[in-house]
Amino acid sequence: MRRVEYALVINAPAALVWEVIVDFDAYPEWNQFTPHISLASDELAVGAELDLDCWITEEKLLRDEHEVILAVDRERFAFCMGTSRRRGRPGIRSQRWQICEPLEGDRTRFVNHESFEGPLAPLVYFLYAGKLRRAFRRYGQDLKRRVESLSRALRAGG
Repeated sequence: MRRVEYALVINAPAALVWEVIVDFDAYPEWNQFTPHISLASDELAVGAELDLDCWITEEKLLRDEHEVILAVDRERFAFCMGTSRRRGRPGIRSQRWQICEPLEGDRTRFVNHESFEGPLAPLVYFLYAGKLRRAFRRYGQDLKRRVESLSRALRAGG
């Protein structure tokens, strides 16, 4: 298995980070990595299919990627999405976890990691690991700005 990971600390409670990462409708407002994502159903639940566009580099937008929710753990503020078994690519399976780990002082360690399996995993990792790390860094920084801005607004009363 090949894995790409990015983590950072966000100065806001894990529940707020969680609310932002699962509010797919608001992604176009802040998320440069995934400017479009839509669930086929109204609920974030295991088995729910989703479609998304993501910028794998600043020049290359992957359109109409098809994924499925593989796990949702609301108590741990974590979910996993991965390759759609019905509409995914042959030879490669992926799992992307987004985890909000509560820290002292209403801070959160946000972890975003993706693993690849299957016969094409070494090739996909070779071609995309560096690009994905940079994209995850952009996503993490966008998320941090968004959540910390919301947190400041909530503390200020509005």
